[in-house]
Amino acid sequence: MSEEPPPPVNVEVIVPEAMNVGVYANGFTCWYNRTDFTIDFVVYLPTEQSVDDGGKSVVRQPVQVVSRVKFPPSMIFRLMQTLNDSMSNYEQQFGSIVHLGE
Repeated sequence: MSEEPPPPVNVEVIVPEAMNVGVYANGFTCWYNRTDFTIDFVVYLPTEQSVDDGGKSVVRQPVQVVSRVKFPPSMIFRLMQTLNDSMSNYEQQFGSIVHLGE
């Protein structure tokens, strides 16, 4: 008696209504430990004049985390490949992405 292969799995992505619009981010940070890679998506807020501990005038650049996503290390290469594929598809459809500072 031969075993039949399992049926294919159809993944259905369900986005909760509160997340339909998404959040805007114009920056990110990435950090890691032994068990996780964490990506914080941030929004740069207006700069502020301030004074440091020594009384010297400084400009503060506050950023606010708008979303934090944790990945197991085994998923990071898949994330990078998916982003790379998506960037290539984007550029084929809309043209080259202008890099920041150019």
